[in-house]
Amino acid sequence: MEVRKIAKLAYLIVEEKEFEKEFSAILGYVDKLKELDVSRVEETANLSSSKNVFREDVEERKETKDILKLMPETKNNYLEVKEVFFENE
Repeated sequence: MEVRKIAKLAYLIVEEKEFEKEFSAILGYVDKLKELDVSRVEETANLSSSKNVFREDVEERKETKDILKLMPETKNNYLEVKEVFFENE
């Protein structure tokens, strides 16, 4: 069943029949949208008239020793950080 496949891909646990029914209805609606004739609809990549406001890339080179001076803790010319471990849920 497609609902179970999508749920598995999304790491969802689907047990309740009602959820399965609603999800199937959503997928059915999406299938209906695929039937629409959009041949006369103009393609749009951006709905707003905003302009690109990014600055040009400028390379800022600093010597490693200058960067390490800014760091709170260093060891053997490396930034020293505390260990971080995450438990698997």
